[in-house]
Amino acid sequence: MKNKILAFILALTMTAPVFADTIGSVNYREVIDNYSKAKTAQNEIEDKANSIQIFLLDKEKEFKKIQSPVQQKTFREQTAKSLEQQEKALQAFRIKKEKEVDDAIVAAIKSVAIENKINAVVDARVMFFGAVDITQKVITKLNMGGK
Repeated sequence: MKNKILAFILALTMTAPVFADTIGSVNYREVIDNYSKAKTAQNEIEDKANSIQIFLLDKEKEFKKIQSPVQQKTFREQTAKSLEQQEKALQAFRIKKEKEVDDAIVAAIKSVAIENKINAVVDARVMFFGAVDITQKVITKLNMGGK
């Protein structure tokens, strides 16, 4: 009976490395902060948001020149419609850009994980230790164009 238990324990210790997964971690915030296309996308979004602010300032100046209450009402309605369209366009643009950036980051993470034989990757905020940090490798891959 002892021999069977020893054989079983020996078999378990020999197969344990087969079941051991390598876990990687990525600091997503650091990736976003250091990914050049993410910075560009953020700047483009901010530029579009700023253009809406300029639009509103210009419309405010125009409104002050209008004397008639009827014309003011019409002007407000037209401005509100135009503003709503611009805000919808900004939101759609923001979603598109964020998806592009996120898709590129996920692809880079997968690529780096495969290259480094990592079976699972988690956000660094989830695992404090025990994971291989691949953040810098992901940033490098992204800024090199994903090559």
